[in-house]
Amino acid sequence: MEIFHVKRMKENIRKDAKPASVRVRPRFRKLPLTIFEIEPGFILAVSLHSSSRPKVRRIGVTGLDSGILTPSPVQSNITEGQRLANKLHETVQSVRPRGGRFALLVPDGVARVSVLAFDTLPAKSKDREALIRWRIKDTLGFPPEQASVSYQVTAAGAGSIEVLVVAVKTEILEQYEAALKNLSAGAVLTLPATMALLPLLPADGAQLLTHCCAGWITNAVVTGDRLRFWRSRPLASNEASAGTPEIVSETARAAASVRDRLGLEISRAWYCARPVDETDSASAISHHLGLPVERLPWEESIQGVLGPEERSLLSAFGAPVAGLIANQGASR
Repeated sequence: MEIFHVKRMKENIRKDAKPASVRVRPRFRKLPLTIFEIEPGFILAVSLHSSSRPKVRRIGVTGLDSGILTPSPVQSNITEGQRLANKLHETVQSVRPRGGRFALLVPDGVARVSVLAFDTLPAKSKDREALIRWRIKDTLGFPPEQASVSYQVTAAGAGSIEVLVVAVKTEILEQYEAALKNLSAGAVLTLPATMALLPLLPADGAQLLTHCCAGWITNAVVTGDRLRFWRSRPLASNEASAGTPEIVSETARAAASVRDRLGLEISRAWYCARPVDETDSASAISHHLGLPVERLPWEESIQGVLGPEERSLLSAFGAPVAGLIANQGASR
C-alpha cells in the first residue's frame, strides 16, 4: 500500500503553492516526464516513457565535487553556481529529456518537516496558513514569512487534527530552481528526497525507514497513511559505510523516540543507502533493533528497456523515482 496518494497530498512546496486539505487536488494530473535530483555528491536525471504508466526510459548520474553544494535549511546552499550548471547540463544531455516541466528532488537537509496536532483549524486558508507558520516558527531558524510552506491534513477526528508540514526557505528553494532554469520549463513538483521514498512502504504497523544519502541520514516512521516522525541530520562521514556506528545510533534514537513519545513499537524496518552501501549497516541496525532490516522492493516495476550501465545506475540511485511512480499509480 502507498503512503501518499496524489489526490490527497499537495506535494508542491513552491512559494506560490496554495494550502491543501485532504480533498484538494494538486495542480498536475500526471507525473512529469523528467525527474531531477540534486544532492551534495551527485546529480540524478531520469526521463520517463510516459506519465500514465511510467517506466524509466533513460537515466544519468553525474558526480559533484565537494564544496559545490552544501545542504542547509538556513544558509545559501549553492556556492559555485556555474560549476553546478555545467554538471547539470552534462547530466541532462545523457538522458535527452522530452522538454516540459519536471519534478525536482532536493536534499532532505534543506527542508523542515513537522507533524503538528491541532484541536481545530480555521476555515479560511489564509488563517490556516498563518496559524501553521506561527506553530513552526521556532523550528525554522529564520523568519516564518521567508518560508515556502506546504501542508496536508493526515488525520482528523473529534477535536483532533493532525497536519504534516513541509517548509523550505524560499531563497534556498529558488537557488535550486534557478540552477535548472535554462534546461526546462520549471518545477511542477518539489520534494525532499526521502519524502519520495515513503510510497514504497507497506501500510501495516509502524514502519521505520532509514535513508542515507550523500552524507546525510534521515529516519522516518509511518503508520498507515500517516507520517509520524521525521529527523534528518548530517553524518560525520560522507560515506555510509564509514558511518555505520553513527547510522545505527541515530536509527536507534529514532525508534526509541517514537516508542517513548508516541507509544509506537516498530514492526518493520527498512534501509536505503544511495549510492548502495556495500557494508553491513543494515545488519548492524537489525542487530540493534532486534528486527530484520529490509531493502525497499522496487526495481523491476519501473525499468524500461535499459542497458547494463543504466540498470546499475537505477539500482544505485533510483529508489526515490520508484516512489514517485508508485505515488502516481496510487492516484489512478
